[in-house]
Amino acid sequence: MLASAYKSLGDSGAAIAALDAGLRNKPKDLEMLRALAYLQMGTRDEMSALPTLQRILELAPADPGASMDLALLYQKSGKLDEALLRYQDVLLLDTGNFAAHYNLALIYWKLKKFASATEELELCARQAPENMDVLEQLGDFYAFQNQHAKAVEAYNKALAKAPARASLYSKSGFSLASLNRDDEAIAALEKAVQMDNTKAESLYLLGDLYADVKKYDECIAAYKRALELNPRLKEVHYNLGTVYAERQQLEDAAAELKAAVRLDPEYASAWSNLAIVSEKLGLDDAAIEAYRKVIALGKGQASNYFRLGILYAKRNMGDQAVTNLARAIELDPETYRQILREEIKKVHSALDSIRYTEPFARLLTGPPPAPPPHP
Repeated sequence: MLASAYKSLGDSGAAIAALDAGLRNKPKDLEMLRALAYLQMGTRDEMSALPTLQRILELAPADPGASMDLALLYQKSGKLDEALLRYQDVLLLDTGNFAAHYNLALIYWKLKKFASATEELELCARQAPENMDVLEQLGDFYAFQNQHAKAVEAYNKALAKAPARASLYSKSGFSLASLNRDDEAIAALEKAVQMDNTKAESLYLLGDLYADVKKYDECIAAYKRALELNPRLKEVHYNLGTVYAERQQLEDAAAELKAAVRLDPEYASAWSNLAIVSEKLGLDDAAIEAYRKVIALGKGQASNYFRLGILYAKRNMGDQAVTNLARAIELDPETYRQILREEIKKVHSALDSIRYTEPFARLLTGPPPAPPPHP
């Protein structure tokens, strides 16, 4: 009675003290224990609430409220295995408990038990089909597991409830793109950007999709807007530079590719494209530097060695030229020997500085044939 009076007056501390005093006389009084746990939870005294709830469950194992509160405390404190067991106890007593199923989904997900997490969230979606937050999260679960058709279905159901939620269009667009449903993906992402043009990731993907369908003006505009929002997106600089290069806007391409390698000096594909663009611009020093960087990163392909060899030959650096041309031939002998043979047919060639040397001649003929096996 005294605890109730204090509680009604808003004095939770005095109410808790009164209940503690009463429980010293009646330690098994469930009514007082439940009241004490309620007050301790209400005042966020979780360290005190934990043993109180454990005591209630010792006396009344079938108390769903205490099991639920204890599970919440375990979950909040990061004791996920204990929380999982308690939520399972709750569901034995109340199979349709939405909160228990939902929190189990979150715990399973943190424990990387993705199938179990998805199963619990699917059950929540069936219990609360109007809950667009659950539907969106279910879509996220599916998308993470590359179940993109199911993700699109979940996002569309959520959109039916919340058509003004830009994030749903954006997420649906990502999954549609993963399914190669480009037209639908573009439509979804355009809607997302129309509703909220502050998400660089949506603009980035929209730019990629525009490039796929050869809408280059729209692609460039999307990439530029993404970079206005986040200039540190190295992939967008790379993709924009590549689009510029394909359109022969070489100086613009070089600027974007340089931005990409400034952000990530180990971005081999950006260095490779920068080398090609620099070479086309007649910037041989920059091209040599870029090709050497690709090779130093361990990403050199036959074409990189070959172009580097050509550039060294133009600079009258014979040893370096032959070394790199030899490496290209080692990686792809038929292709690059044939290219060299065609090149030296020209009256004037980038290979003039080495074309009459013995090391170069050996590149064209290749190693001597292996001796026949002994009979």
